[in-house]
Amino acid sequence: MGNFAASPAAGSAVIAFTRMQNTHPTPAPALTLYYDGQCPLCLAEIEFLQSRNHRGQLGFVDVTQTGFEAAGHNISCEAAMAQIHGRTADGQVLVGVPVFATAYKEANLPVLAWVLSRRWLMPVLQPAYVLFAKHRQAISKRIGPGVLRLSKRFLR
Repeated sequence: MGNFAASPAAGSAVIAFTRMQNTHPTPAPALTLYYDGQCPLCLAEIEFLQSRNHRGQLGFVDVTQTGFEAAGHNISCEAAMAQIHGRTADGQVLVGVPVFATAYKEANLPVLAWVLSRRWLMPVLQPAYVLFAKHRQAISKRIGPGVLRLSKRFLR
């Protein structure tokens, strides 16, 4: 609904309509993922999660976009490129495997979320993820384009 105001202009009344600003801030997504937009495997994973983001609980930020550092995310591009980062709606920053556990929970993938949230698996999962993240560009060059093509084909 809009407000209106009448103002005289050359002896006649002119009615101007203006839109009222929404005073309710848009709620933050349950989890915002900070990802490498130049990595085909990373993009395939993000497309997969976007395809399951029916409730809008996930947000996505490509850390390779111009202006990322200046946008006030308080996560450095260097850190985000080393390992995936996520920020919960309450501001908590997650790094590595916990990001995936939370993302899969929000994407309604409870089995994956459960497996990736087991503390007793972290001594294996976290180092394996760090190793993958360190070499993801090389891995992605080999299999990333194919995975990305498949994700685009089957997730649309």
